[in-house]
Amino acid sequence: MPDVLKRLQLRSERGITMFLVVVAMLVTTMFVAAAFAAVNGDLPVSGVAVERKSSYAAAEAGLNFYLNRLQQDPDYWTKCDTGKAPNSGELNPVNQLGASPLRWRTIPGSSDEYTIELIPAPGYTSCVVGKQYTFVDMNTGTFKVKVTARSYTGQGRTRSIVATFRRDSFLNFVYFTNYENRDPSAEDDDTERARQVKYCADRYRSARAGNNCPEIQFATADKLNGPLHTNDDNLLICGTPTFGRLVNEDGTTRTTKTDYVEVRGGGTGHVANGTSCADTPTINTPTGKFSVNAKPLALPESNAELLAVAKNGGTYYSGITKIFLRGNMMDVTTSNGNKTTSPLPNNGVIYVDNASASCDGEIPTRANYDEATSCGNVYVSGTYSQPLTIAAANDVIVAPTDPNNVGNADIRQTGSNDAVLGLIANNFVRVMHRVTRGSSCTNTNSLAYPTLTNIRVEAAILALQHSWIVDNYDCGKAGTLTVSGAIVQKYRGPVGTGSSSGVATGYAKNYWYDDRFLYRSPPYFLTPVAAAWDIVREHEIVAGS
Repeated sequence: MPDVLKRLQLRSERGITMFLVVVAMLVTTMFVAAAFAAVNGDLPVSGVAVERKSSYAAAEAGLNFYLNRLQQDPDYWTKCDTGKAPNSGELNPVNQLGASPLRWRTIPGSSDEYTIELIPAPGYTSCVVGKQYTFVDMNTGTFKVKVTARSYTGQGRTRSIVATFRRDSFLNFVYFTNYENRDPSAEDDDTERARQVKYCADRYRSARAGNNCPEIQFATADKLNGPLHTNDDNLLICGTPTFGRLVNEDGTTRTTKTDYVEVRGGGTGHVANGTSCADTPTINTPTGKFSVNAKPLALPESNAELLAVAKNGGTYYSGITKIFLRGNMMDVTTSNGNKTTSPLPNNGVIYVDNASASCDGEIPTRANYDEATSCGNVYVSGTYSQPLTIAAANDVIVAPTDPNNVGNADIRQTGSNDAVLGLIANNFVRVMHRVTRGSSCTNTNSLAYPTLTNIRVEAAILALQHSWIVDNYDCGKAGTLTVSGAIVQKYRGPVGTGSSSGVATGYAKNYWYDDRFLYRSPPYFLTPVAAAWDIVREHEIVAGS
C-alpha cells in the first residue's frame, strides 16, 4: 500500500514542467508585446523628428537663395517682393510679411519647399519699392527676412528661420584706414620718400616703430562725424578729439548713438602721441569706448575688375579724361581733345585706363597738373542724379571741369532720388590745389585758375594703394573741405597743416558719414562680393506641430 501511494504521488507531478514552460512563454510574450507597443509608439515621434530636420534644411536653402540673390545684386533687397522668379514655371518665393496666399518654391529634386517673407522696418507694415526706410532699420543698417519651410508639399508642419542682414563693407565707416601713418609715396623729397617706402610702407605701428615714420594724430579740433575703422594697432591722440555723432550734419539731434570706432589692436585702442599730449578723446559710441580687437578688413589690390564691367554696358576711356557731371548726363573731354555729351552709362560704371603700359603719375605734394596724357587720370566735378562709380587706373582728381565755372570743384547729388557716387582710384584720390612755390608758398589765384576755397564732395571715396589727399596741402591756405559720404584709404592722407590755433595751410576737415551707405552702395563698388550683405544673426521661430 505505501508503494502504491508513492507511485500515485509521482504520477501527479508529471505535468508541472509543461505548466512552467507555458507560464514562461506567456511572460515573454507580454514583454515582447510591451516592447513592440513602446517602439511602435515612438514611430510617429521619430517621423516628426525626421520631418522637422528636413524642414529646417529646406528653410536654410531658402535663406541661401535670398543671400545668393544679394551677392549677385547688392540692391536686390530694394525690389521688395517684385524680383524675378528664379526660373520659368516657378514663382518668386519672396513675399510681403503675412501675404495670403504665400508663394512657395519647391527645392529642385525634392518635395520640400520654402517661402520668404520680408519683415518691415519698425513702424512700417510692408516693404515699399523706392522707400528703403520701410525695410531697412535706419539706426542699425540691418534688415530681416523670415524663411518658412515644410518638408512635404501640403503638410502643415513647418519650421521658420528669421535672419538679420547687414553689409560687411568699407562703406560702413566715414573713415577707414589700413595704416595710420602718412603715405610714404606722398613725400616731397625723393630721398626721404625712398627711405619711407623702405621702412614705413606696409607696416603696422608696432612694426614701423623706431623708423621715424610720420605718424598722424587726432587732435582736439578733429571731429569724426560717423563710424571709424582702422586695421592699425591703435589711434594716436593729442587732446580731446571727438569720435561719433550726437547731431546730424543738418544740426538735428540724433536720438541714439550708433557710431562705432573699431581698432584692430587691443587695450583701449588709443594712446597719447608723446608725453606732451593728453589722451582724452570724447567717445560718442553706443558703449562709450572704442571697439578693440576688431576684425581686419583687407583692401583689394586693384580696381581692374571694374575695367571689364565698364567695357560691358558701361563707359571706357583711356588717358587723361575730364568729366563734368550734369544730373543724368555728362560732358567728357578725352586726352586727344575730343568733347562729347552723353547719358550716364547703363550699368553705372565709368573706367579711365592708362593709354600706355606705364604712367609716371604726379607726387601730390608736387602737383602742377602737367602729367603725361597717357596717364589713366580722371578729373571730375558736377552733379549726379543716378547711381554712378568712376574708377581710374591711376588717380581720381576732384577739380573744376565745367569751363563756365572754373572756380567750382564740388561734386553733389541732385534730385530727390537715392543716387550714390563712388570714386575709386588704384593710387590717389586727390583734391586739386594749385600753388606757387618760391621764396614764399601761396595759392595760385588767377582768372583761369581761381583759388578753390570751400569744396564739398558727396561720394564714397576709395584709394586702394595710397590716400585721399589734398595736392600741395603744405602750401597756401584755402577753406573747408567737406565730405558727405565715406573715405577709404590705405594710408592717412593730409589735407592741410595747422595747430591748436587753427589751419595754417590747405583745408580744414569737415567729414560727415552718409548713413545711406549702411544699406546702399555705388554700382559695383569694390566688387559685388566685397559689397555683399552678410547674415549677422539667425534664430528659429518654433511653430506648433
